[in-house]
Amino acid sequence: MAAIAWQHGGLDAAFALAAEQQRPLFLYWGAVWCPPCNRVKSDIFARDEFVQRSAAVVCYHLDGDSAGAQGLAARHGLRSYPTLVLYAPDGSEITRLPCELDGELFVAAFDAALAVHAAGSSAAAALAAALSGERKLSAGEWSLLSHYSWDTDEGRLLGARALAPTLLALVRACDDADASVRLQLHAQLATAGKDIDAAANAALLLKVFADARLARSNMDILGNSGINLIKYATRREELVAALGSAAAQWADDFWLSAPDRLTAVRLQMRLGRLLAPTQGLQEHVQVRVEEALAASTDPYERHTLVNTAVSALNDAGLSAQAEQVLLAELPRSHAPYYFMLSLASSAKRRGDAAAVLDWYGKAWQAAAGPATRLQWGVTYLSSLLELAPQDSGRIEAAKQALRADIAIAGADAQQQRNLAQLQKLRGQV
Repeated sequence: MAAIAWQHGGLDAAFALAAEQQRPLFLYWGAVWCPPCNRVKSDIFARDEFVQRSAAVVCYHLDGDSAGAQGLAARHGLRSYPTLVLYAPDGSEITRLPCELDGELFVAAFDAALAVHAAGSSAAAALAAALSGERKLSAGEWSLLSHYSWDTDEGRLLGARALAPTLLALVRACDDADASVRLQLHAQLATAGKDIDAAANAALLLKVFADARLARSNMDILGNSGINLIKYATRREELVAALGSAAAQWADDFWLSAPDRLTAVRLQMRLGRLLAPTQGLQEHVQVRVEEALAASTDPYERHTLVNTAVSALNDAGLSAQAEQVLLAELPRSHAPYYFMLSLASSAKRRGDAAAVLDWYGKAWQAAAGPATRLQWGVTYLSSLLELAPQDSGRIEAAKQALRADIAIAGADAQQQRNLAQLQKLRGQV
């Protein structure tokens, strides 16, 4: 089976190759342990349609734990795992693509981005034109902006602009029906419903929820944030019923990945809890989790599936079952240290401080990669200082071990913006 031809030899070399061959560059910034990264690998990168498209671009995978990766991330505005960026051959950004899209919708967004680039535009050019009104945007440009990954922008497209007013301005300027809907959903979330007509919100949401095509094309937003959208609107019972109907269809959609189907099951549970907890839905979640895990064999899919299953079970009030899923997964997982953090969180919810520290310590011991080890180590030391400040021996041992990890990571550790806690603890380390 064909696979993506990831380039080796460094990111700068990949940019040079893209310039030499006059091909766009597709950059994937991720980490081995990251559930959304594993979902991208199983649902997008393994898809034949995407592999075929990838032949038209230079592909580069920047692992957050590779040598010099954090410095490169700081230079290129990469922070959240995963971040997916499409660059023009001259190194300028065409767009940032949302990792939450399922494989089919991601391929469509990828195609649209390449088409916009071929026409001589980009997300930055489209945004400038939309805000200034200097010209009419094409349907492709509106699609590009509505599918932009605002969550991973890091000021690359927005610059000094605030997100919410920018999205509201785009909504006012947009003359493309589908893009307008998606931009409005983004705007509602960015404003947290403030200064927006709740009745108008309800009308828009009912329109989207009741239209199978519209709901499906925005499934990433609705699956992750549908509950919040409903909270910003009136007519809550109608909205819960309408989105619940869409979620039920997604939960049984054979063409969706197992994690996406289980996300839909979780959405059903959360919608039910908005009105009143129901025992039937609780049992439904447990059955669907067991079925999904029993059928899952791909390690990438399974990693994100377990993470989704644990969230669904916890949402259903089945915390003991969630913990059993995590414990059972540790021996077979390629990144068990990630799930150890979840076990620590579970212990924290039930007030077991000793178990919290035990799992954080085990997670740090098992963690691989310099950036990950520093992040896990800081988490452990922070928890020690919070939960066992009197345990000077254990704290000192953690400091010594963290110093060793910092020494191994070297100067590159200074670039790790995702380790802000390290700066706070530096005087103690």
